[in-house]
Amino acid sequence: MFSSAEEKEATDLLQNILRCNTTNPPGNEAVLAEKIKKWLVDEEISCQIDEFELNRANLIFEIKGAAEGAKLLVTGHLDTVPPGNCPWQHDPFGAEIEDGLIYGRGASDMKGSVAAMLYAIIRMKRKGIVPKQDMLFLGTAGEEMFCQGALHFVDKNGMENIGAVLVGEPSNGDLLLAHKGAAWLEVTTYGKTAHGSMPNLGVNAVMSMNAFLTALSGQSFQAAEHPLLGLPTISVNKIEGGVAINVVPDYCNCKIDIRTIPGQTEDDVKILIEKAMAEAAECCPGFKADYNFLCSLPSVGCIPNDKIIDCAVKCADREIIQRGVNYFTDASALIGKSQMPLIIYGPGDDKQAHQPDEHLSMAKYFEAIEFYEKFLTDYSIK
Repeated sequence: MFSSAEEKEATDLLQNILRCNTTNPPGNEAVLAEKIKKWLVDEEISCQIDEFELNRANLIFEIKGAAEGAKLLVTGHLDTVPPGNCPWQHDPFGAEIEDGLIYGRGASDMKGSVAAMLYAIIRMKRKGIVPKQDMLFLGTAGEEMFCQGALHFVDKNGMENIGAVLVGEPSNGDLLLAHKGAAWLEVTTYGKTAHGSMPNLGVNAVMSMNAFLTALSGQSFQAAEHPLLGLPTISVNKIEGGVAINVVPDYCNCKIDIRTIPGQTEDDVKILIEKAMAEAAECCPGFKADYNFLCSLPSVGCIPNDKIIDCAVKCADREIIQRGVNYFTDASALIGKSQMPLIIYGPGDDKQAHQPDEHLSMAKYFEAIEFYEKFLTDYSIK
């Protein structure tokens, strides 16, 4: 349970984090990292700010446990998506509390988790609790744009002595054991300009793209349904081409979001795209196209029946739903294709992610602090 002073302190921490604008792009996570560092220093916790680009930084600190060796990585990202163009009823950076909900960009995804993790660690330290396992906290920059901070951490051999991972992404208080991977592609079709009144003299890149997308819609991955994640998905989310209404377009570009499941590889995606292109070329004279990957992150999942699941269920102290999710997390970059004990747990509602008037239940926030405190105290990798 929380004293009134602790409730206020935990609420203030969350509000201060939400009021720091880390919209990505440009991110500016270093500003938030510095604010958190000052708070941690007051609690006699030393931490490192690893700036890898101007104003882009990861926040890292370690808590010694009773057992040395492999560490538990506790991680969450510091950046958020933009507020968007839809009007908000609440200031996206105001952290206003109304009817038990706190509003703000990142409240659910996932500054609520970051604040809850940090406050749980502080409570443990103040109580003199020594966790069973060495812990490393990693607050990452750039998760919303290709996991930049997590990949930088990996490049610096940050995962060398990590034996298990807790990710604080929004789970609505459920226990997430797997998530899909992401293959983001850019497809471009090429043509030849001509006067709009004489289309026979040109090659229409937009019509070529239409042929490709028609062929793509008829494709499917030869993959069995995953028990937690279902089937892979394909979504065409952005398209542009042409320069004027009276000019046959010589260029068209589209961006495709493919979400993969365990067992699928980048080669599986290539085969699907190239098959659609081959079919488009058969029915579209002058068809010419290429593609490239903007992002290729694997699906990840917990080792089946691992003790980390049992510990999380016990620490929840209630009936807890176990499931998977379609979104990806920094775990894709951190763990990659290797297998490792992994859980994803956060107070935010995953359906609130990227929504206008994004909010977080304060009751779920306090519940998450208690869960993290119990889990970080009790979990042991061995």
